Amino acid sequence: MKNKFLFILAFIILAIPLFSQNKDDEDKFNPFKIDDKMKYYNKDGYEYIYNFSFERVYNACKKAIEELGCQILNQSYNQTDEGLYKGKVFSDYCVFASKSDTIVDALSRYSVRVPIIRGGVWVNGRMQYKFILTENSDGTTKLKLTGQISGREDYVTSKVHFWESNGLFEMAILERINIILFETQRE
Repeated sequence: MKNKFLFILAFIILAIPLFSQNKDDEDKFNPFKIDDKMKYYNKDGYEYIYNFSFERVYNACKKAIEELGCQILNQSYNQTDEGLYKGKVFSDYCVFASKSDTIVDALSRYSVRVPIIRGGVWVNGRMQYKFILTENSDGTTKLKLTGQISGREDYVTSKVHFWESNGLFEMAILERINIILFETQRE
C-alpha cells in the first residue's frame, strides 16, 4: 500500500511540468496574442497632430535626428497657395549595428522580417527616418513619420537590402521630439 502511494505521488510530481508546459504551448499558437516586438508596427507610418507651430515641429525633427548622431540627408519646406507651410526632413542612413556577431539579432529586434539569404553575412544595420510635415489652418502641425531599415549583406549578394521597421525606432524618435517640443515650450 505504501509503495502504491509513493508511486502515485511520484507520478503526480513528474506529471505537473507536462501539464504546465501544455499551457505554454497553447500561448505560443494563440492568434490573438500580441507580440511585444510588433506592438508598435504600423505599415502606413505614424501620424500625429501637434499644437505647435510648423517651425517648432520642423526644428524639433531636425534636432532629434542630430541628437541620434545622424546627419540630415534632405530638408526643405515651402508655402502653399493658402499661405500654409509644408515640408520634409529625411535623415541619412543611421547605422545601429556594425562589425559584430550580434548584427542579425539587432536586425531581428527592429525589423518586421529580415530578408532570408542562405549563408548570408550581414555587415551592418541602418535606419532612415522620413518626416513629412504639414501646417493646418488652425495653427497645428501634422507630422507623418515613416522609417525604413536596411542592411548590407557581403557574402552572397554583396548588396544593400531594404525592408520594414517594426516601429521601435520610430516610437523612440517621436518620444524624443515630444521632449524637445515641451522643453522649448518652457523657454
